[in-house]
Amino acid sequence: MAEKKEGMGAVTHQLSDVDDDMHKPTTIKEANVASVALAAAVEAENPKLWSRGMIQLYMIMGIGYLISTLNGFDSSLMGSINAMKAYQKTFGLTGEGSSTGIIFIIYNLGQIAAFPFCGFFADGYGRRVCIFVGCALVLVGTAIQATANGMGHFIAGRFVLGFGASIASAAGPAYTVELAHPAYRGTMAGMYNNFWWIGNILAGWTTYGTNLHMANSSWAWRIPTIVQCILPTIVMALIMFFPETPRWLLAHDRRDEAIAIMAKYHGNGNPNSPIVQLQLREITEDFAVTRNDNPWWDFRELGNTRAARYRLAMVIAMAFFGQWSGNNVVSYFMPAMVKNAGITDPNKQLLINAINPIFSMLAAIYGATLLDRLGRRKMLMGGLFGGLFAYILLTAFTATATPENNLAYGTIVSIYLFGILFSWGWTPLQTLYAVECLENRTRAKGSGLNFLFLNIAMMVNTYGISVGIEKIGWKLYLVYIGWICVEIAVVFFFFVETAGKTLEELKEIFDAKSPRDASLRRARVEIDERGQIHNVVES
Repeated sequence: MAEKKEGMGAVTHQLSDVDDDMHKPTTIKEANVASVALAAAVEAENPKLWSRGMIQLYMIMGIGYLISTLNGFDSSLMGSINAMKAYQKTFGLTGEGSSTGIIFIIYNLGQIAAFPFCGFFADGYGRRVCIFVGCALVLVGTAIQATANGMGHFIAGRFVLGFGASIASAAGPAYTVELAHPAYRGTMAGMYNNFWWIGNILAGWTTYGTNLHMANSSWAWRIPTIVQCILPTIVMALIMFFPETPRWLLAHDRRDEAIAIMAKYHGNGNPNSPIVQLQLREITEDFAVTRNDNPWWDFRELGNTRAARYRLAMVIAMAFFGQWSGNNVVSYFMPAMVKNAGITDPNKQLLINAINPIFSMLAAIYGATLLDRLGRRKMLMGGLFGGLFAYILLTAFTATATPENNLAYGTIVSIYLFGILFSWGWTPLQTLYAVECLENRTRAKGSGLNFLFLNIAMMVNTYGISVGIEKIGWKLYLVYIGWICVEIAVVFFFFVETAGKTLEELKEIFDAKSPRDASLRRARVEIDERGQIHNVVES
């Protein structure tokens, strides 16, 4: 009689034949999989999710996730202090217009300027050193920004802050993706960008509290700026005590160290574990075919083949789509959006701004747990369809809201709904998907390039939003409605599915004539409990 067995929702059958070696009935599992080799390795030695090595891996990755808080903190910080009277008085600003846009985008200019150095640190000295250097620069930038009394001083701090955040963020996603267990890469590495909301929430509540109790003092915006250095300090203090990624070690001929790390964190302490040997073989073969000695400043390998150009197109698309889907409006200008809807009390604006990311973060965490089950494409399109629906509601409520009809609260609901739906589908994937699409040899350079385009998108977007909200108000939302429709079409027709394969197995997808179609193929396999494959049917 057939029975359900956990793991890929497969059906198992007890066979009547007897295994010659084990002298017991053999259990065959049937499953639809993206990678036959990975499925067999996992079945041969199921990962122990609460083993000592896995628990240590969770803790290491938890510290790695804190790197993602850097950009989340700044997003909420600037949106919040921009609404403070004390901040506006210190620098002679109004909260809207060209000057405000310049102050916001100087952070992005710092991140763009850091691009050439990302590969230098991450490839030359390791992911950990790159993270350490980036966090150190963030502390310097924070000190400059927090002590500013003039706009030039403040802008200089934001430039250094953005420069350091970019250096750390170029290595952070690569570190978590390369260290994650391959069977759970979606959830483990997808959780990285969810910590963006931790920084956002910390900044939102800090600014709400300081503005509530010291609204007339410059400390209302200086204290939140100082708080910005707490999490990178924690990362700096611990990161050099953590292991380097096996792929970086193998690229630098440190094979024994790489095997030891994979055995400890992926193989239940066994260097001969099937999952360890699968990764070792695939990584070694990949380096044998693609490894070269291009210097850190040579970026031609990112586009010197058709497959490389397709990978690069995925990276660029994620950078722009991740910032041009309307989320930047909510992140940086939510108080101004609420003001446009008729809520003028600064404390109410900041309270609404502080509550919103809590719901978004919970949705993003739930989304990360579904990445390996639903796949990347379904999550991305689901997030966009949800964001489109929320923006239609937002436009309707904002256009018709008056102090008399209380429709302003419909605007708030729409903003919250957008954050929940978009974060569910996109937040876990904004860094994970781009890093997955890159090859081992180009991952650091490509991650830096991802942040380059991401910041170009943010710079254009943020400056445009600042002026657009001042000039045309809610009509700006109509632009995003049209653009989200374009994004949905591009994701459906061109984006590849990366779930279910090891990072090295993605090479055959991008080498295919139609990468999108190749990524959607699955195989029907029969595997016994020792990982032996009995039958494979391509579909």
